[in-house]
Amino acid sequence: MKPPNILFVFSDQHRYSALGSSGSGVVQTPNLDRLAAEGTAFDQAFSCYPLCSPYRAQLLTGTYCHRNLVVCNEYALKGGQPTLAEVLGQAGYHTGFIGKWHLGHGPYPEPRRHGFDYLAAYNCGHGFYKTTYHENERGPIPFDCWAPEGETSLAIEFMTRHQAGGGNSPFALMVGWAPPHWPYDQFPQEFNTYDPAGIEPPGNVPEQMRDFARGELAQYYGCVSALDAQMGRLLEALERLGLAEDTIVCYSSDHGDHLSSHGYGKPGDTWLPPHMRASKATPYEESIHVPFLIRWPGEIPAGIRCGALVDVMPTLLGLCGLESPGSVQGADLSHAARCRPGPLPDSVYLQNMGVGWPNRREFTGFWRGLRTERWLYARWLNDRLAPWLFDSQEDPAEMRNLAGKPEHAQTQQQLEARLQRWIEQTEDPFETGQRDDVKGMLVLGQEFASQRWKHLKV
Repeated sequence: MKPPNILFVFSDQHRYSALGSSGSGVVQTPNLDRLAAEGTAFDQAFSCYPLCSPYRAQLLTGTYCHRNLVVCNEYALKGGQPTLAEVLGQAGYHTGFIGKWHLGHGPYPEPRRHGFDYLAAYNCGHGFYKTTYHENERGPIPFDCWAPEGETSLAIEFMTRHQAGGGNSPFALMVGWAPPHWPYDQFPQEFNTYDPAGIEPPGNVPEQMRDFARGELAQYYGCVSALDAQMGRLLEALERLGLAEDTIVCYSSDHGDHLSSHGYGKPGDTWLPPHMRASKATPYEESIHVPFLIRWPGEIPAGIRCGALVDVMPTLLGLCGLESPGSVQGADLSHAARCRPGPLPDSVYLQNMGVGWPNRREFTGFWRGLRTERWLYARWLNDRLAPWLFDSQEDPAEMRNLAGKPEHAQTQQQLEARLQRWIEQTEDPFETGQRDDVKGMLVLGQEFASQRWKHLKV
């Protein structure tokens, strides 16, 4: 069988609940809903490290961040680690990445592309109408439009060039959109159709923040709908180019967004205490739970809701019939994507290793946790916060912390034992490693991605 193409699209800060196919009765996402209907929706997909750069490093290497050393947003992905792009390239794939890279600033000569043949990327920018990018070594090049629109056009050009060249080898293209990360109001205003008065925030948004949350959610949903239109352009291009039947299409996100749930604001909200300005990087549902949709006609069943947990890099390689490098710490769950029997993980390992940009030691703290189909359990280094134990089946809004409750002591003990096994199996020095005396971060040999951070420790 001819190896499939791969089109992996992921956005920044798109939480699971903000999708029509996830059950939202408000946000309109017809193209992503179509993708779910024509493929499989993994309803238990979680960001193992709910922050931008760490997620990207895990996606590319298949390793946890104490191994790949992208321990927070300011750190570079070091060379010498097998990446998804390198494995695919060695198997004959033409590889590309377009959009928000967040693993180093351009220009991008070959050693800094980590196996990608083509990068049209920028490190990080949230002025979505003022974005510039580097095309490998060339640039900076400005977009003259909303960044996701320009990135989608570049993606269509990439696939068109590949097809015009004969298409004898498969391609693997990743597209990273920066929205719906804030500022939420930077999107084409034709999608500004949501009335805040008609939006009911989740029950875990405090009463004093609910009116504010309605306004933010209206903008956030408009931004998501604008991205959905770009997904429609990509799906149409695959059909027009005759590639739809031979291409694995995925949509996901690097992490979610609290959007006032549990009282969290943004890093710049100085009226809030520091530990409530996280917006993500916590173990809460809104932060870790993300969409994961995958379609491959004839190979992946259509219209399936899958409850299996998912490890992205080894699963994509498995679908392509390729072995994962020995360094990979995740599991190949391509059998689950095909709805075939096979072993499944019992939980997802979660971590937060950094303090945020450039030093937010009081924001989320250093924690480790796990998520099973039913339970969320997490605890903090040196007991900075009391442990969290939430029953997502009985308490989906995570309003009742059951940790320390006598009637749930056995469950907590079992989950703590499983967390200890995760720490041991992944060789995570969470409680044993050397830590910097300024930030409290693990000292693992990590390197800053930019010279402007060099004056800071670790």
